[in-house]
Amino acid sequence: MTSMQFFSQVVSPLLKKAGFQRSCQRYISSSEVSVALRPFYFAVHPDLFQQHPQERDTNENSLKQLNGYIETLMHSKPVRPAKVKFFLRKQQSTDHKFKAVNISLAQKDIRGALQSILSSCALSTHYIDNLVTKKIPTKHKIAGVKNGNWDADLWEETFATMEKATPTEETLSDWVKRYSKDAEERSKACQPVRDEISRLQEKLCKKLQLKGLLWACGWGTSHFRGCLQSFQSLITHHPEEMSILAGRTVIFGNESGVSLQGHIVLNSGEVRHNWLDLIRNLLRYETPLKRVPALEKALSRSICEIKVAQRLFRPELLVEAYESHLRMITTSMGDYRTRHRFPKEWPENMSNFHLVVEGEAGPLMLSPSGQFITPSSCPISLLVSFMTANLEEARARLDRYVADVKQEKDLIAQCVQTFGLLALDKDDNVTPSECSQCCNQLLKQVDYLRPYLQHGRVRITHYYSLLSDGEMCIPWYAK
Repeated sequence: MTSMQFFSQVVSPLLKKAGFQRSCQRYISSSEVSVALRPFYFAVHPDLFQQHPQERDTNENSLKQLNGYIETLMHSKPVRPAKVKFFLRKQQSTDHKFKAVNISLAQKDIRGALQSILSSCALSTHYIDNLVTKKIPTKHKIAGVKNGNWDADLWEETFATMEKATPTEETLSDWVKRYSKDAEERSKACQPVRDEISRLQEKLCKKLQLKGLLWACGWGTSHFRGCLQSFQSLITHHPEEMSILAGRTVIFGNESGVSLQGHIVLNSGEVRHNWLDLIRNLLRYETPLKRVPALEKALSRSICEIKVAQRLFRPELLVEAYESHLRMITTSMGDYRTRHRFPKEWPENMSNFHLVVEGEAGPLMLSPSGQFITPSSCPISLLVSFMTANLEEARARLDRYVADVKQEKDLIAQCVQTFGLLALDKDDNVTPSECSQCCNQLLKQVDYLRPYLQHGRVRITHYYSLLSDGEMCIPWYAK
C-alpha cells in the first residue's frame, strides 16, 4: 500500500471524526467489507430462492438484520448480540434441499464479525485473514494529530513505523498459481448458469423486442440469472404493462430509473413489484430526459461554451438526479456571472474542455481523462480558481486519453489471444492507462502465467478476489 493509498483509505476518514477522541481505531473500509462478504451474498441472496418462499423470506429478513449489525460495527457503535438463520444452496445444486445455518452476531469488531459470518457458512476467510489491520497509535489519538492539531513531522514518523509493519503483498504470479485450479473448477460448474443466462437474454429480448438486456452491477452470474427469471415472471403476469419496453435497452444495475442514454435501469436488489411500478410510470421518469439538453446547453453557454459531459468511468447515471444537479450549478453560475468576469487566462472558447456535474457532495477534481469534475454545490469561485490552475494539465490529459484508449483496446485483444482467455474485462473505475499497465504486466510473465490463465476469465479491478463463477479479479497495479 502506498503512502497516498494509506492516507486516503485510513487517515483521511479518521481526520473527519470530530474531536479525534478514539484512542484506537481498527479500520476496514466498506469496499473491503463488500469484497469479503461477496461469497456469502452469492450463497444466501433471496433471488436464488424465488421458487421457495419460506427460505426466501427467511434469508431476506436475516439479511436486513445482518446488514444493520455490520453498519453498526462500521460506525464503531455498541451492538446487541443476536442470532440469525440463513438457508444455503450450492451453486451447482439441482435438488430442493437446503442447508440451514445459524449465525451468531456477537462480535464487537468488524474483522471478527466477517470471519464469524464466513466460517459459519463454511466459506473461505482467506481474503479477510490477509487484510492488514490499520491501528492508530494510542499515544497521539490519530496519526499526525498532536493536541488536536495536525503535525506533519509526527505524521511522517507514524507512517514510517506503520509502513515497516506492513507485510509484503502477494505477487501476481503467486496469486494466479494458487487460485487457478479453483477458478477452473468454479468456471466449469457455472457454465450451465451462463448458458441459461444467454438463453433467457435472447428469449426475453425477442419477446419484448428489446434492443438489449444487460448486466451492470457487482453481483455474480447467479444473481443475474435470478434477475432474468424475475423479469420473465413480470412479462408472464403483466404482458400489457411490459409492452412499453419495446425498442428500449433494459439494464440491471444498482439503482432504478431512466439513464441519460434513455435506458431503463432496474435495481438488481429490489423486488420485481418495484420494477413494475417504475415501468408503469415510465413516462414520468422520462420527462426530465427531454429537459436535460436545454439545461446542459445553458450551462455550457455560461462557461464559454465548455462541453458539459458525463464521467467516462462510472455506471449509468440516472436522469432525475442529474437534472437537479444541473439546475443547482447553473443557478449558482448565473449569480456568479452577474458580479464577476472569468480570468484572463481562459481562452474565449472553452469547447475543447469537459465539465462533469455530479451530486451535491463529492470531489472537485481533474479526472485521469482530463475532465473537470465538480459537485453541484461547489462554490463557483472555487470551481473557477481550480479550473484556472489546471487548464494546461486538463488539455494534456485529454490529448493522452485518446491514445490511452487505443492502447488499452490493443493490449486487451493481445492478452485475450496470447493467453487464450474466454473473457478479459475491467471495472468502470479502472482507467485505460491503468488497464494497459496491468495487461503489460501479464504479458511480461506470459511464459509462466499462460498455463494457469488459459481458458480463464479475468477482470482488472482494484483488489484480488476469486468470484463464485470462476472469474479472477486482479488489481491493475499487480506485479
